[in-house]
Amino acid sequence: MRLHSLALRDFRGVKDRMVRFRALGTTVVVGDNEVGKSSLVEAFGLIFDLPDDSKSTRIRDIQPVGQDVGPQVTAELSLGGRELTYSKRWLKNRSTELTIVEPDGRRQSWTGREAHNEAERLFREHVDPVLWQTLMVSQGQSLVLPTPADAEPLITAVTAESGTPVDGASMPLVTAVEHEYLRYWTPRGKPTGDFARSAKAVAAAELSCKQAFQAMEEVQSDIRRAERLNLDLDDVTGRLTEHLTVLEALRDRKQATDEILLRRDSVRSRAETARARLENHTRTRLERERLLDEVERFTKFEAELAGRRADAELVAKTAAETVQAAEAALAEVVELKDLRRTDVQTAERRVSDLMDRAELDRLVGQQTELVDVRARIAAAGTILDRIKVDDAIVAALEDARAAVVEARAALAAGVPEVTVRRLGAEPVELSGTGLEGNAPPELGFDESTEVLVSGELVVGVPGQVEVIVRAGGEAATLRARVDDAVRREKDLLKKAGVKDVAAARELLRKADTASAELNEARRTEKSLTAGGDPGERIAVLTARLGPDEPDEPAEKPVEGVPGQMSLFEEFASPHDTLFDDFDGPGPAADDLTGAQRALDAARDGLAEAERLLKDAEFAVEQARKAADEDRSEAQNARARSELAGERLAAAVEALESARSVLDDEAVTVAETEATAEVEAVLEELTAVQAQADEAGADRVADELAHALAVAKRLQDERDRLRDALRTTEGRLEQSGRDGLATRRDLAELELAAVRTEHDSLLRRAEAAQRVHETLSRHRAEAQTKYSEPLQSRIESLGRSVYGPSFRVWLDDDLAVAERELDGVRLPVEALSTGAQEQLAIITRLAISHLVSTGEGSVPVIFDDALGWSDKARLRDMGALLGRAGDHGQIIVLTCMPDRYEYVPKATFITLDG
Repeated sequence: MRLHSLALRDFRGVKDRMVRFRALGTTVVVGDNEVGKSSLVEAFGLIFDLPDDSKSTRIRDIQPVGQDVGPQVTAELSLGGRELTYSKRWLKNRSTELTIVEPDGRRQSWTGREAHNEAERLFREHVDPVLWQTLMVSQGQSLVLPTPADAEPLITAVTAESGTPVDGASMPLVTAVEHEYLRYWTPRGKPTGDFARSAKAVAAAELSCKQAFQAMEEVQSDIRRAERLNLDLDDVTGRLTEHLTVLEALRDRKQATDEILLRRDSVRSRAETARARLENHTRTRLERERLLDEVERFTKFEAELAGRRADAELVAKTAAETVQAAEAALAEVVELKDLRRTDVQTAERRVSDLMDRAELDRLVGQQTELVDVRARIAAAGTILDRIKVDDAIVAALEDARAAVVEARAALAAGVPEVTVRRLGAEPVELSGTGLEGNAPPELGFDESTEVLVSGELVVGVPGQVEVIVRAGGEAATLRARVDDAVRREKDLLKKAGVKDVAAARELLRKADTASAELNEARRTEKSLTAGGDPGERIAVLTARLGPDEPDEPAEKPVEGVPGQMSLFEEFASPHDTLFDDFDGPGPAADDLTGAQRALDAARDGLAEAERLLKDAEFAVEQARKAADEDRSEAQNARARSELAGERLAAAVEALESARSVLDDEAVTVAETEATAEVEAVLEELTAVQAQADEAGADRVADELAHALAVAKRLQDERDRLRDALRTTEGRLEQSGRDGLATRRDLAELELAAVRTEHDSLLRRAEAAQRVHETLSRHRAEAQTKYSEPLQSRIESLGRSVYGPSFRVWLDDDLAVAERELDGVRLPVEALSTGAQEQLAIITRLAISHLVSTGEGSVPVIFDDALGWSDKARLRDMGALLGRAGDHGQIIVLTCMPDRYEYVPKATFITLDG
């Protein structure tokens, strides 16, 4: 099938449109979104699917909203060697028209339902629906890889190309084997039918037999369990009886020892009371001894602290006087430092002025040199402006001079040379045209001349002879060349303003010299102005220095440091000569070197004053720190002395208060009496404890509690055994009534019967499975052979895009399952989105190529494809689409024409909105 044109009218948003397609080649239909590209494919499908009286919602959806019109579609196509013109209009003024032109030229027409039925018959007869759906890629379906195993034209094509039947075996045999296999197995190999039911019956019979045997084994187990429970119950009952006898004896023994324990508890209570009384009297005695010791100790400590307080106050007073003296010396050193700083500032100003004057002198010299350099630049620029000769002009002049010489040499070689000499007394006259050389108009006696004749030479002796010499035809050409060369040389000399080439060379040499001089002067100017214009700096320095003034007289030197510095003797080293021979700076010098020395001397004096200041500040700091420490020590001594007095008074008051309650002797007597009382009670407690130990009173309660726990455990065990024995005996009684032995025998017989039936079905099922597997294996081998043409065609097309390492593998549905590239083999699902789309397009082009020569071929339609491909892949895929168009009809619908700019020989159709 080939689609030639589609015409839409009142179809969705399309008012009226006609699109024609190439029957062979690639057609790219370009249009913006919602312009109606996809409507073309939809319209072609509707015209064959639905009659004009259809009430389908698909028809109502294509009618323009709000318009009472009938959507109409007209298609021109080739189908089965016939040319069809098929038109249909729905809803409004319904109509169907079909015109067919046979291969022999006969024309037939149908209308109405007959036209629809005939068109539908032809379409179904010549277009395989699977192939049509495979090669028509709707919008958003470009990533779906085709599975064309059911496309009859493709199967026919690969079968014809591979020479292998599709089924690999006769169809009756295949059908019979498949039917027999499906009697016993599902397509996925699971048991089914009578075979599955027989297997379930065997499993059920085995389960029943197993349950019957388990029931019999449980009866035997219950019998053994009942016997064991009877024995265990008798044993536990006997042990419980013996234990209850021991328990009664322990209860009697406990009643006898309870009286001893009560008496021991009473004596122990009295012992605790006596011991508490003794501890109280002992604490009273220790507290009285502590109070006496504190009064004695605080008395001595208070006297010692009073002496320390007096000494600390004297030291603090001396330290305060030292601080005052150090601060007075510090003030004098600060005044000395200010004087030395003033000297440094004066010297710095003097050095700065001298440096500025030196810089001014240097800049004046630099300014003078700069003026000279700029005059040289102006002179060199003037020379260069006057010279019009450059290397190109000199080269052109030399070439022109060489051309003149060459032309004249050619003229001399190509024209006659005439030598004329006068021998007699008669005059000889020379005239003519095109003469080269110095030809005089008349020769003197015995005078001769040589003339090159490029035109005409007349030699005459008046009244006697006249000789005419004419040059040949080539001489005129040679002469014209000479004239052209001479004229060009004169023009160049005039342009350069020189008389000859030598003069031009001389001017070029002068220009080079002037250029070198100009460059050197400009470099010098750049160097002189690298730090800025000297004139500006001169103006700044002149304004700063002002008019010359006489040097100011030197300041009077500062006298030495006053003798109060002796106050630092406590902090300074005995070898320190800091204040020996300390003089101020000398008078300022007039030259820069002397001024710099004066500045260094002033700075040394300032540094010395700063060192003295640091020493004085350190001395003051140390004096203040020592005074603070002494003052703090005096305050601490005063506080400690006052605290000691307070603690002594408190200790004396506490001792007097305690003595008022109980004097010292009464405290000792009370402690002695309490000690005797404690000793007596402890002797009585020892006797009672010995009696309790002899009777074992402390162990009886634990022994009785343990015996009660054992009795409880034995009773619980006896009750548990009784309950278990009753349950087991009841189960045995019920088993006897159920007839478990008969049930076991019947289960064995039923299992044997169903196993026999199942074994018979199993042998038949396994035989059918082996035959089916063998036949399937052979069919798979045959399928591999007939899938090779499609696989080879896909790989051939893909290698033009991906290179020689491209390979694919097809599954049973002839769909691409895996792809290999550069040695890496991946399933299709693992590929990128762009690679999957490209592989889907390549597969459809390969299918189209295989079926393009048969009557079942159909166009390949791509709606909005290649949306995930990069620039390089678009170029390769475009070339592939162009080659595919050589074998079939390719129709591409897109809103991005740039994707298909690399498709060679493509026809682009633009749809306007």
